Amino acid sequence: MSLLIQKPARLLQNLREIRALGADGPSRLRLYGNMFQANLKRTHHGWSSLANRVFGTAPVNVQLHFASDMPFCYRPGTTDLLVLEQVFLDAEYRVEPIAPKSIEYIVDLGSNIGVTAMFWAQRYPNARMVLVEPDPDNFRLLQRNTVAFQERCVLLQVAVSDKRGETSFFRSDREYGHSILKGDDSVSEIVVKTMTVSDVVRESGFPRVDLLKMDIEGGEQIVMPTIGTWDHAPRYLIAELHPPYDFAAFKRHCQSVGLRATQPPSEGFRCNLPFAARASSFR
Repeated sequence: MSLLIQKPARLLQNLREIRALGADGPSRLRLYGNMFQANLKRTHHGWSSLANRVFGTAPVNVQLHFASDMPFCYRPGTTDLLVLEQVFLDAEYRVEPIAPKSIEYIVDLGSNIGVTAMFWAQRYPNARMVLVEPDPDNFRLLQRNTVAFQERCVLLQVAVSDKRGETSFFRSDREYGHSILKGDDSVSEIVVKTMTVSDVVRESGFPRVDLLKMDIEGGEQIVMPTIGTWDHAPRYLIAELHPPYDFAAFKRHCQSVGLRATQPPSEGFRCNLPFAARASSFR
């Protein structure tokens, strides 16, 4: 086993960037140390287990500094801080030029521990959101991480699928990688409740869907073919795609309900993930 840590300069930059999200000294120090752990999980599993023994793995609380300070609870030694990196540093879900105040109803499929919900709360001040996360451990942190704006949220501990009922749910050693589809990195299996997209929207009581985000670790190959049956096609749709479901299939399914799909880099709208909008929205 190699003892070298790959790309140390990039690692140091990453640590500085995540530390800067802390609202106070203790939060910045904690984020710095725990992001080192998270990078080891991503790049060097041998050192990762040692770092976990040194730094610990019990959930911790910090304060993040945005327009207003926000509490954030995460699990050191997991992929939780890698999600924070993707959303707030890499800006995966930042779409230009959507007017922030025009977004009032958000459906977040695959909410994980609530990092995207925190991003929506900051970026779209008028938005209410329904947050869908089936994994019980992730869901407990989702509840904690949305307390600051809980009056704007409906939380559902279910998996989205093509029908209502129950299904097997496969937990990954990557905490953001749990899925209703069994993968090579699956480590355990539980049974979870399922809802369709229309079920989710009805449960929320939303009259329409302005923005739908889908990151369900391969489950899009089951859910996206049902888009023609949804009660409300979204104005905007952001999706993380996983093989074998590809952009061609995503584009075809979006076109069936009048959405125009693009992938980065794209014209009209700028987004770091495959994105679709009503065709009339493009100029």
